[in-house]
Amino acid sequence: METIAHYLMEDMKINQRFIYNQMVYQGLYRSIVIGPFPRKQDTDFPFESFYNMNEISDLDAFFKEQKVVAIHAHHGKHAVDVFPLAMQHNLPFIVSIRGSDGSAQSEVLYNKNFSRYRSIVNYDSLFVPVCEYLGNELLKLGVPSDKINVLYGGIDLDLFPFQERRKPFDGEFVIISVGRLVQKKGHETLIHAFRTVQKNHPQIKLKIIGGGKERPVLQKLIEELELTQSVFLLGKMSLFEIAAELQKAHLFCLPSETAQNGDVEGIPNALKEAMAIGLPVISTRHAGIPELITHLRTGYLIEERNIQQLVDGIESFIRSPEAWSEYSKAARCVIEERFELKKQLRRQHELYERFVKKQLELEYRNAE
Repeated sequence: METIAHYLMEDMKINQRFIYNQMVYQGLYRSIVIGPFPRKQDTDFPFESFYNMNEISDLDAFFKEQKVVAIHAHHGKHAVDVFPLAMQHNLPFIVSIRGSDGSAQSEVLYNKNFSRYRSIVNYDSLFVPVCEYLGNELLKLGVPSDKINVLYGGIDLDLFPFQERRKPFDGEFVIISVGRLVQKKGHETLIHAFRTVQKNHPQIKLKIIGGGKERPVLQKLIEELELTQSVFLLGKMSLFEIAAELQKAHLFCLPSETAQNGDVEGIPNALKEAMAIGLPVISTRHAGIPELITHLRTGYLIEERNIQQLVDGIESFIRSPEAWSEYSKAARCVIEERFELKKQLRRQHELYERFVKKQLELEYRNAE
């Protein structure tokens, strides 16, 4: 069986199960994982076939023995690291684009990403953005349209079983947000909006799951707004722990925004997970999010950094619990139809098939 070699620059992080799923799926092609590091023994992400590149003396023989027909880097920064290897061994190259690695939203990121992909676009390569928005950003960065193929990230519906929400009898309404504590997730906007909402609903709670460099800033804001008894930074969690917290909540909010450095979202998996599990969702007209959420049908969309619009959205859901079911059922249907994990993994391998065959045909013609 022919093989796709998935490249990791570093070991898997707790929030990268969505990448892990793409690496371990054995469909039309066998999957192996390569990387320049030794793996930990006690990991939540075991690989059947992982190879430390520092321990391989003859990579050309290795790729032939493993029947590798392409290398797939799962982030732009990984692509830069491994692309010379693909060139050296004449292997077609695939790179997933997930956010800042595809952004042209600031001069710094435009120049960085343009330089990053300048050589790759002239090679037998395929760019796989996680949404149409990032596909359009790649066009701005000089990637030809015939080298771009959107592949949405998939959600494991077994981990996020649908559950209709009911208004809590005790009045303790729980808002939840999941995302790294970085500027593009909009947590400051959320905390400010929550403070306004809490004045009318003293028992409301906000839980924020995720770790990141903005934690001290957010904790200070929580203290300044006297919200330490109602806003909780829960830190990093596994996907299983996140699913358990989502089950206990009533509303999901992720007011994503373009960061000052141009960093953007693709389509946050956290939004898909919340929609799958039956939570009404509020987010922003940002990056690929409108490709997922239809305003007033499958969720509620506001403009970036608009605190008052976020307050209005939260208040509308609190006042109208009879509308939750309609929103959440429609949202679940969207996830089942367009973002279900197994469907997206099959599409990924169909994409491999088209791409690899195309490269082999071109190689055959050039040899004639």
